[in-house]
Amino acid sequence: MVITETIRQAISTAIQQSGSALSFARSVGVSHTTVAYWLQGRTHKINSTIWNNLFPLIEGYLGDTGTGPEPSYRYPALTSSQPKYVLRERPAASSFYDAPRENLNSAPLFYFSDLADYDPAFDSLEWLTQERTRGQAKFTLTVVPNMFAVEVDAKRAGFFPAGTKVLLQNVAPDDGEVVLVKLREKNRFLFARYGRNAGTVTLTPLQKGVKKLTLSREEFHGVCSWIATVREAVQLF
Repeated sequence: MVITETIRQAISTAIQQSGSALSFARSVGVSHTTVAYWLQGRTHKINSTIWNNLFPLIEGYLGDTGTGPEPSYRYPALTSSQPKYVLRERPAASSFYDAPRENLNSAPLFYFSDLADYDPAFDSLEWLTQERTRGQAKFTLTVVPNMFAVEVDAKRAGFFPAGTKVLLQNVAPDDGEVVLVKLREKNRFLFARYGRNAGTVTLTPLQKGVKKLTLSREEFHGVCSWIATVREAVQLF
């Protein structure tokens, strides 16, 4: 969702009603900094998972500004007779939906072991899909060619429970987005929140007990093999 002036005004009003930007950010499931970036215009888009958490909190403040037609803010209504999925952006902000089967989209699915030696500089995603795919995973988002999915196993469960299917995209992340990082150490992966300030990248791990990484551009390429942006996480239950 593109952050329009109407959305910024609605967020500002909702913050005033909630009492503080910090409490509002916690309700959405994002950091205080992320909310500040929305209001300052430093972040121009909100991904669908966060938007589904944010929209109910600002819906009542999305009034007509008199500046012309506004985009449709609400996602298509979902029926209640289909299998349920949980989409998670942060532990404090889980959203539950009934996903119609006809609205689900497929992405090639891999295990972490399939990606242990994957190098986008040498291996195309098409090759990886032909050689190592474990099948298909279903998501509510539209799946485009540079997207793929990974299934969280028990060894790497934590923020995402084991069995969760995570939709990833090979694009540079925006500040505040959740990413999967392949570290150069063999078979090591990290789910983290991505931040960038000037020439420095910060990776704040979602797993407990893992230290935050602050890396320069040169250090980043020495520590990380590749990085993919998390678009959606779905768990059938």
